[in-house]
Amino acid sequence: MNRDELDCVAARMVLGLVGPEDLPRAANAALDGGLDSPSLIALASADTSEAGLLFDRTLEELKVLKPSRREAVMRLARDAAAEIVGGTIAPYTGAKRIWDLTLRVPTVRIPELDPFIYAASEWEERPEDRVHFERGIISEARALMGR
Repeated sequence: MNRDELDCVAARMVLGLVGPEDLPRAANAALDGGLDSPSLIALASADTSEAGLLFDRTLEELKVLKPSRREAVMRLARDAAAEIVGGTIAPYTGAKRIWDLTLRVPTVRIPELDPFIYAASEWEERPEDRVHFERGIISEARALMGR
């Protein structure tokens, strides 16, 4: 695990997609990837009661900023966009994943992600338009990656 992947774990943590029980495994992966800090070493064998605090200290020690909820959604949405463009996930699957991310921050409006939400929400009801939705999702994924 590198700094970028640690940033991804931080985003997932902010959105509740990773719990304290997952952090020691992430810490071990980070250590295996060459990252090192006193709190990261402690986190690798921590129990769930102290994992969150040690993770926050690890981020500070490694100078990885903990994202806001909006930043976390955007980070993970860009990751999904890269998977869509790279062909590792289907456009609809990626759009649905992005939509699900926005549901984790219901009080935050993120208009850049509206095209994904629209396509995913209309997919089942409009099978005759799926080719158009696919093209639109891929196009929007490229645009999102460029932002």
